Amino acid sequence: MRRPRLLVAGLALAAALAAAVGASSSHASKHAIAPIPAFSAEQLAATPTNDWIAPHGDIFNQQYSALAQVNKATVKRLKIAWHTRVALPGQGKKAFNGLSAEGQAVVYNGTMYIPTAKGDIFALDAGTGERLWYHKHRWPKGLQPVFPANRGVSLGDGRVYMGQNDGSMIALDQATGRTVWQTRLNYKAGYFFTNAPTYVNGMVISGTSGGDWGARAKVMAFDAKTGKVRWQFNVIPNRPQFGYKSWPTKRAFEGGGAVWATLPVDTKLGLVYVGVGNPIPYNGNVRGHGQELFTESIVALHLRTGKYAWHYQFVHHDIWDYDTAANPLVLFNLKIKGRMRQAVAHASKQGWVYILDRRTGKPILGIKERKVPQSAAQHTWPTQPIPVGQPFAKQCLTKQDIAAWRKVPAPGGASYRFGCTYTPYDETNYTVFGPAPLGGTDWPPSSFSPRTGHLYICSKDSTTAWKALPQETAGKLKPSATSSRSRASSRCPAHPRRRGWARSSR
Repeated sequence: MRRPRLLVAGLALAAALAAAVGASSSHASKHAIAPIPAFSAEQLAATPTNDWIAPHGDIFNQQYSALAQVNKATVKRLKIAWHTRVALPGQGKKAFNGLSAEGQAVVYNGTMYIPTAKGDIFALDAGTGERLWYHKHRWPKGLQPVFPANRGVSLGDGRVYMGQNDGSMIALDQATGRTVWQTRLNYKAGYFFTNAPTYVNGMVISGTSGGDWGARAKVMAFDAKTGKVRWQFNVIPNRPQFGYKSWPTKRAFEGGGAVWATLPVDTKLGLVYVGVGNPIPYNGNVRGHGQELFTESIVALHLRTGKYAWHYQFVHHDIWDYDTAANPLVLFNLKIKGRMRQAVAHASKQGWVYILDRRTGKPILGIKERKVPQSAAQHTWPTQPIPVGQPFAKQCLTKQDIAAWRKVPAPGGASYRFGCTYTPYDETNYTVFGPAPLGGTDWPPSSFSPRTGHLYICSKDSTTAWKALPQETAGKLKPSATSSRSRASSRCPAHPRRRGWARSSR
């Protein structure tokens, strides 16, 4: 039986974004921007070469290019071809707090389109770095984004699409950067977008973030020409939707389930795959007992209608912020016992890779429900799904980890107790466990090579210490009221997201 091999790899970033001033957009450009077609499903699923038309290369999120000029022998000869500035001129020093530039460029026929963390978009000549146009996003007056980050743009049918931190999905004219349409959700209810949307079949599909700040997250499909909402799916079910009864009858909060990453699509199966984030508040003592669908799950939706097809939950009643949505899901095919299987893979914060049949949601490689440590106060679920094989991240503390934590006094004279993945924390002391909420894996995308059969994962070893806030205190706090810190040994860049309803140390 051939199994996919899992390699932990560093990132080689070929980015030309340095500090010299690029060509001004005020003079006539020598570069003609080629019209962007309404890409077919076959074009969107094709292995990228000179173009990179989807946020992760293709709509399978494989992050793979068939180009072979850069290899072990030639990489030492790489030199900077150009660099340019992607800050808007004359904008002063005003900036949002916590800006996080996480969006990679897309390229079509020699034009590069790249976003900034502030929601601005640049079109550049990919050969020279010449600025062809830029779009400055106009924010609602007085809005301070709670999580100012952007993870990319998508292309299709003559437009550039991007979700914004003010809850708007926008479409820009590819030749001028002017706004063609803008559809805005109620940002005052906590809704915003961070992931790069998926363009497919005349639609722009994305999931909302904001679950950790009170919004009840959902997946939405917009008409690519008009911005009209074609369908939407609530990832936290309403009555009588399937999954509603997996929540406590008197739940403390109806938010959660943020969708952080770009959604892959299999057009032949007619399914779009959604990685759903954690429930809130983090403290299980506030939420009560339940699996809490569809948090911490992959949910497959019918592409045309947005109707539920299947789901698989990776963490039941999550209290550790192990949200499924952080690392983009990847679709690929692999041969098991001579049979080609269609797979969807989730590389998790816990350090496991979960590989499911993307037709049915059933595990392709074994996943067993195993007993885990319990806490009656946190209403922990008795088992968690554990894949066969070895984890790619450290899951229990070593003697060195314990010694390092003991050198740092716990706040308020509290003590430490030491555990592993799925060790529950309580109100009496600080529980040190690993991986921390930043992984394992977090937002840096995984890659799959159809040439080697390898899945490449950005990973880190990390630990954190959490103490539960008392039920009466946690129930009154906003989700963004506290922060988390951790110790980490990283093999790839770490996502600086810090949030939670659990007090943390170190």
